[in-house]
Amino acid sequence: MRELVGAGGWEIPYAVVRAGDPSTAEWRDAVRQLDRAAEAAGVPGGLGLGTLMGVGDWPSAPVPRSVGWVCPAERCARVELRESTVQDAPGCALSDRPMRLVGD
Repeated sequence: MRELVGAGGWEIPYAVVRAGDPSTAEWRDAVRQLDRAAEAAGVPGGLGLGTLMGVGDWPSAPVPRSVGWVCPAERCARVELRESTVQDAPGCALSDRPMRLVGD
C-alpha cells in the first residue's frame, strides 16, 4: 500500500495508527486519511471502511465499561462501580476483606 499510495500520503498517518490509541480522535482521523489515500491511489473502496463500519461516519469513542464490586460476605447490598477491573478491589467495611466483582 505504501508504494501504491506514496510515502508522503502514507507514512505520517500510518505511524499514528500503528502507535496510537484507537479511542482517540487523532487515531480515527489517521485511519480515515489512509482510507482516502488508498482510494485516491486506485484501490476500490480504499481500506474498506464503508464495508466494515457501515454507512456514515466512524463511531464515537468507546464508552468505558463500568464494573461492579459487591460485599464478599453478602452481608449488605452495597455495590461500588468502577471504570475497570485494573484497579485494586475496594475494601468491604463489614468484613474487612476486599470486595468481589459482580458475577464472581
